[in-house]
Amino acid sequence: MEGIGGFFTVIAIIVLYFLPIIIVSTKIHREKTMIVALNFFLGWTVICWFIALYMALSREGIEQLQANQALTVEALKGSHETELKEVRRKHRAQLELVRSRASPRDDGLAQRQAELDRLKAEYEERLEALTEQRQSLQQQERQPPAAEELEPEPEPETQTAPVPEVQPAQPIQTEYQGEALYVVVPSQFERVVAETLERRLDNEDVQIADDASRRGVDIKTFQSDGDQSRPSAIVQCQLQSHDQAVEYRAVSDLLGSMSLHGAERAYLITTGSFSDDAQRMIESGTMKDRLFLIDGMTFNQWRTQSGLAPVHYLSLAG
Repeated sequence: MEGIGGFFTVIAIIVLYFLPIIIVSTKIHREKTMIVALNFFLGWTVICWFIALYMALSREGIEQLQANQALTVEALKGSHETELKEVRRKHRAQLELVRSRASPRDDGLAQRQAELDRLKAEYEERLEALTEQRQSLQQQERQPPAAEELEPEPEPETQTAPVPEVQPAQPIQTEYQGEALYVVVPSQFERVVAETLERRLDNEDVQIADDASRRGVDIKTFQSDGDQSRPSAIVQCQLQSHDQAVEYRAVSDLLGSMSLHGAERAYLITTGSFSDDAQRMIESGTMKDRLFLIDGMTFNQWRTQSGLAPVHYLSLAG
């Protein structure tokens, strides 16, 4: 019995000695390491043991830890809100960027539509003016010549036969009065030019050149009853905006193509205009009656006089 009592006494002394460590191990304490060291190494001094026990029983460490945890939670919450605000800001910036990119495109489409409407109205006005001018000239041609003021006196025995009334000549072709035709690609413009030349060139066959025999030529014409191996005329088509001008180099290249094919005539037909250098090239040289520069206005006069719709270039670029 004495042995058992002594054993329990030792156990009690050990538990009592390490009581601060046992207490601090059951809770969250900021000074846990210091309490364990103070109790383990200096607990045999009663003062240090009481200090360790007081520190273990104190709630200051728990309150401080809870305060630190609260601060950490607030900091995390603030960081989360900051990140959320940053994400929202980036999202708004991306939306603004998308809108800024989409807006110029919409504005560009609106500007091109307005430009198209303006060009359409301008061409319609020019077409109407040309039509009125043509009708005025036709009316003047239809008027019979005025009678002479002085007529010879008839002989008394001879009766003058009545002069038959001369009917005014009717125009062979009727000008086109409908809507304009809008061309988009060069191949479409080549077909339009070939259709126009078929109306204007009565004794010639009009053929669109194939890809293998083009050599700077889009259309060839041949005499109906002549040599089909040598074209009578070559045609180059230039599809461009009405405010663009064909330069001198294109005319020079066409002259080279005319010599290469052995053609008698050459036509450069465009929906735009010609530069001053290109026009002076044929006005001052010997090619005035062989090389013809047909701008957009002249070509549309050809079309309307032949009963065909005038042509306008519609650009889809952007």
